[in-house]
Amino acid sequence: MSSIIDLLIRKIVEFVERDYMEEEVRVEIIGKPPKVPLHEGFTELSRGAEYNVPRWLAKLLVEDNIARIRDEALTIEKLSSIAYNEESLVKKLQLIKIPRYFYMMVREELEKLNEKLRRTADISVLEDYKQIDDLYVTIGRIRVKKLLNFLLLPSVPSEVFDKMSEEEKIMFNILRETLLTWMKKLRLGKT
Repeated sequence: MSSIIDLLIRKIVEFVERDYMEEEVRVEIIGKPPKVPLHEGFTELSRGAEYNVPRWLAKLLVEDNIARIRDEALTIEKLSSIAYNEESLVKKLQLIKIPRYFYMMVREELEKLNEKLRRTADISVLEDYKQIDDLYVTIGRIRVKKLLNFLLLPSVPSEVFDKMSEEEKIMFNILRETLLTWMKKLRLGKT
């Protein structure tokens, strides 16, 4: 049974990762402008200009030093603020609004730091990695506990869903449907 659940979760994460990579992000062209495929067809980008492009394309442009992604990073300060706010609202059963693909973004940042650490062996990079990872786990665990409490409510206010990340919405809906089906099959709830 656990292998079926593991496979299901892996596939769901793959779908979320695909959606994350397709999400449009704002980039500023800082290097030699290339021609790129956009919705309108191939377009030559202008140096200094900003464009909305899919994340997968933005990553390629960043790797080639052609562009930089605007206003995207989840810094230690931002994560600390989210963690503090989540901890202060634990008893109130409220969520803080987080970025749409929060978990994917932090995971990606941790992967970048891990790669940088392999190249440089810089102790400050290791400290950043540990701090971000600790904050990530803290935020994730607090939010999972809150989401589990929301599962037991007869209905969940729409503002709760508005504050969930895409990953959380998917997890919540899967858990809710599983719980409702289980309760229905065992005649523990109204049908």
